[in-house]
This record gives sequence, C-alpha cells and structure tokens, in this order.
Amino acid sequence: MKITFEGNKKVKVRVKNFDVWTDQPIEQGGDASAPTPIDLFLASLGSCCGVFVLHFLKQHSLPENVYLTLEPIWNINDYVIEKINVTIHTPADFPPKYENALIEVAKRCLVARHVKIEHHISLEKQA
Repeated sequence: MKITFEGNKKVKVRVKNFDVWTDQPIEQGGDASAPTPIDLFLASLGSCCGVFVLHFLKQHSLPENVYLTLEPIWNINDYVIEKINVTIHTPADFPPKYENALIEVAKRCLVARHVKIEHHISLEKQA
C-alpha cells in the first residue's frame, strides 16, 4: 500500500488497483469529503462480517434481505472504541434454526479476529 497526501486533510491509500480516500470532518479542519480512517476501520469490520454472513446465506439458499449494523461504544476519556456491537438483522420470516449460525459465521471474520490480538507495528522513516 502507498499512502499519499492529497490536499488539506485528504489522504489517499493505493490498495492493489484501488484508491481509498479518507478525510477529516470540517470541525477538525477537513473537508468532510470522505470517511475518516476510523470510519474505514469500522466499515472493514462490518463488511468482513457481512461477507461471511452472505456466504452462509448463499450456501444455504436463504434470502439475502439480511443486513448488519455496527455501533461503536467510545471511551471518551481515552478517545478509543471500547466495544463494537455488530447486529445481524433478519426479516420476520427468516428461519429461526439459522439465526445462531449467522452469528457464528460472522465471528469468523478475519478483521474481527485480527483486532483481538496485539500487533507490533513498526514505524520508520526512509529518505
């Protein structure tokens, strides 16, 4: 990945053949033209859980009118997310026998598994 600065507080991340943009809210000096990095972190978690849920739905020929919501619970003192509530919403006619299985497959999300471990992040400068 390559990260470049694109004016004001915009940041572009080149991921494979895609550009992913972030910005900061207006009240933090940005233009609010893109999600913040923490928004993308949450989106990464949600979409990862969603991929596993969607795969399960397709595998069992279940209707795909299911959706997920994420609610971050912030520790305002340390300005970190303490907890993330992921909720899987199913329609009223969804077969009850699959409800627990949806939760279990969502837990297989690689992003969720990665946030549970401590990472050693190396930061260095190169001229």
